[in-house]
Amino acid sequence: MAIVKLNLARNCLKYLIKVYGIKEIFTPYYTCETVWTSAKESGCKISFYHIDKNFMPIRDLPLDAFIVYTNYYGLCTKNCRILAKKYPHIIIDNAQAFYAPHCGMADFNSLRKFFPVQNGAYLCTTKVLDERFSEDNLELTPTSAQENFEKFVYNELQLNKEKQIKTISADVEKTIENFDFANDKKIRQENFKIYKRYLEKFNNINLSIEPDEIPYCYPFSPNQEKIKSKIAKSNLTLIQLWKNFPQSCPESKFLNDTIALPLTDSNYVEKIISTILN
Repeated sequence: MAIVKLNLARNCLKYLIKVYGIKEIFTPYYTCETVWTSAKESGCKISFYHIDKNFMPIRDLPLDAFIVYTNYYGLCTKNCRILAKKYPHIIIDNAQAFYAPHCGMADFNSLRKFFPVQNGAYLCTTKVLDERFSEDNLELTPTSAQENFEKFVYNELQLNKEKQIKTISADVEKTIENFDFANDKKIRQENFKIYKRYLEKFNNINLSIEPDEIPYCYPFSPNQEKIKSKIAKSNLTLIQLWKNFPQSCPESKFLNDTIALPLTDSNYVEKIISTILN
């Protein structure tokens, strides 16, 4: 198994499509649109599947198909293992699950979603291309939506222009070498449990955290209109995930208005809980 260090998670998928010669790929309807666009830009046919409230496909997929499955919020590692036993060509999208163990035919993550860096993604694959890629030299100032929303949006727009597969930048590799992963894991798990303690009864999503899971966020889909109103009227800066499902989609019943509550700033966690409960 090889580790290929690229600049973006979406380019890991492009790499896999190229190295495995994938002509058609099954992807969740409920996932980041960069998954779809990356496949389309690679000339790959896309077939969608829906998921149920347990975040599992609602129908059986062809056993020989190439399938992308999202490790949602970093809380679906058990699902990944189950699906990997059934589908030999499954690709696990760990963009929201940096710390998840290798699973499936291939998997990839995203440093940028977890750490203060401008690029970086690790692809785990059994096949590699005999091709060299240029280093990502796009200069961006890493920031979270809570720290600087305008800068956060600017960064996203710039990254959306990056269409070519590139390697991780040397600066990011140096930054990651000195990162305190143990503390990051501890804070994420602790704050997730705090959110769950106070907000679980108001949440349409019911995902438990396994002992070895390190989540990306606490996914919160409010089950009361007054809570949605409180959040909308507050001065909190929060990211809404993959919204506006048609009512015909099964995901609309439990995932519409889902917010990614951040985990790494304990003070902000307290502020969010206070806003919702008061």
